[in-house]
Amino acid sequence: MPTHIIIAALSYTHVIGTPDGMPWQVPEEYAQYLAFTRDQTVIMGRRTWEIFGQDLRSRHTLVVSRSLPARQGIEVYASLEAALEAAGKLGREVFIAGGASIYRQSLSLADRMYLSFIKGQFEGTAYFPAFDLTQWKITQQEEHPRFEFVMFENRKNN
Repeated sequence: MPTHIIIAALSYTHVIGTPDGMPWQVPEEYAQYLAFTRDQTVIMGRRTWEIFGQDLRSRHTLVVSRSLPARQGIEVYASLEAALEAAGKLGREVFIAGGASIYRQSLSLADRMYLSFIKGQFEGTAYFPAFDLTQWKITQQEEHPRFEFVMFENRKNN
């Protein structure tokens, strides 16, 4: 069974997006995201794919959508469950890359979370779900000039 890893950039107030995308540009954090997911399976919702899809060519991308037609280079599934089932057949790590609804649905299923907390105050319309810190163990923490990177491991799934 593959390892399910939530990967997200969020503010300390859990903002992850606006109608136009992310309310910040932190190239070093985005480069880290691209490095973690390179040559991996990545599941995301339609809106997230519309924003970041052009940067994800070297990944096996599964998009959760009931309205997006299939396109070259991606697989489209009507539900997160269907996407996870398809990803499970590949037997590798599966990165869950948002958006808000996908994060909410996958929080209890995730084995790990790779979260980049962006420094600053941001307004947004999409939020990362609240999670119980007692259910997660910090396994790595790195301080960067514009963000803090934290790796969590789910205590109940491991």
